[in-house]
Order: sequence, then structure tokens, then C-alpha cells
Amino acid sequence: MSMETPNIKIVGKIDLSRFGKDTNKFDKVPAPETYVPALKICLENLAGRLNAEHGDFFELNGQVKMAGAEGASDYDLIAAKENAWAIESGKSVEAMAAAREKNPANIAEAATTLLFDKVLGDDFIIMRASVHDDYENGADQLIIDKRTGAVICGLDDVIGHNGDDGAEKKKKKMDDKMRGGGAKIKYGVAMNGGRLERKSLRHIPIFCFSLSKPELNSLLESLAAGRPGLSAAEMAIYDKLVNSLLSQAGEYEDDNSLNPELQDNLRNLAPSLEKMQAHIRPN
Repeated sequence: MSMETPNIKIVGKIDLSRFGKDTNKFDKVPAPETYVPALKICLENLAGRLNAEHGDFFELNGQVKMAGAEGASDYDLIAAKENAWAIESGKSVEAMAAAREKNPANIAEAATTLLFDKVLGDDFIIMRASVHDDYENGADQLIIDKRTGAVICGLDDVIGHNGDDGAEKKKKKMDDKMRGGGAKIKYGVAMNGGRLERKSLRHIPIFCFSLSKPELNSLLESLAAGRPGLSAAEMAIYDKLVNSLLSQAGEYEDDNSLNPELQDNLRNLAPSLEKMQAHIRPN
């Protein structure tokens, strides 16, 4: 896997609606993978904007680059793992990567990253965790408060069936990580004097973001429309995700059995959570 990322040209507004519904099949809900080309363009624009603002930190897909002394060896390690998985499955590495792109959980991760950036981008930096931290540490997203530097780690996005958003499937995994001291991020970033810097992170609060399939479809359709401002569907899903985040954080607020550094990081999250809550629509 190459460590070099081509220069990104930041362009103007893109009409994403052409990636959405088949105009001859208005009566059908498009499969989530229909929106993959649109999501890729949006993530490239997000990465381009963040790199222009903060330096060369991000891959084209919005993931943190694996830079530093062990970056090259970790890229080689990931490539070796992906090759082994491909051999085991009887598919090519390219076919495995294409299937991963179409996986609903991967699509949900991209969509929620874009949604959080759309709502919170003025106050937070929203990014996807490096491929190493995705594979090795189970981290999907990092959300960093621009002012305080507080970090929130997002666990695998869960896609449930029908009305079920699948949250219970990840609750134990999240709780185990919190009881084990929180998330460890090898290729993290941190704010220092208003600037981003590369930094490994430890004892980071980790939370689960969950959507049902109908919610994911609604979010994808709304993002693909490319309209300015937030749609009702986007706000409804944002409200749900942040209310879930507040609830999860509250469960650990007074838990003195947690790692002391994790407890400190949870307390430091309070101003960030208040800013996120401020965007929730009043009932």
C-alpha cells in the first residue's frame, strides 16, 4: 500500500444527485452501495479541505495517514494481512477491497463522518481512524475539539435490520474497551497551540454510533441531494446519534472503577458534548 497521496484539487460544489436513484426506478430504494461513488467524492473533498487547513495528515478516503518511524512497516503489515485474507477467501485483493467499500458498515462510517462534519465542522475536526487503528484497535472515527483538544473515538458503526439499529451488538465490545482503559490510537492526531500534530493516543473514550438500514438509506439519499444546510432527515439522525453519545457517556460519568486517565478524558469531554448537544433540535 503506497504511502504517497496525490495532490488534491479542491473543487466547488459537486452535484451528487447523479449518483443517487435510478431515474427509471423511482419506486425502489437504492441499495446503499449505489452511493459509494458519491461518498468517495465527498470524502476526498473533506480530506482535501483538512489537508489544506492543517497539513498533510489525511488519505483520500479521510483516514489518518500512517506516518512516522513505523508507518512503512505498518503499511506492509496491513498489505500482508489483506493478501492473506484474500487468499483465504479465494478472491483477489482488489475484489476484497471492492466488497469492503460496499459493506453497509463501511458506508455508514463514511456517511456519519460526513454528517458530523456537516454539523460540527466549525468546532470539531472529524476524521476516519487510520487503517491500522481500524484493523488493530477497532476504531472507526476520531472527533477532535478544535478549542480544547478533547478526543472522542467512534467504534464500528452498526447497521441493524428493520427497526433494530444493532446497538446491542456492539455494547459489550464498547464496554470491554472502556473497562480495559479506553481506546488506544497509534496513528492519532492532537491539537497543540491551535495546530494539528501527529500523536499516539491512549485512554480515549470510545462510543458506538448505530443506525438502522432505513435510517442509513435516508441519510445517504439526503447527503446525495447535495442541498445546502441540514435536511430534516440529517437533523433527525444527528439528534439520535448525539443523544446516544450523551447517554453512553453518562453511563461512565461516575464510574470510579475506570482507568484514572480515562476518567480524566471523560471529564474533559464535557464542554465538547455541550457543543454537540447545542445543535440538537428542540422538541
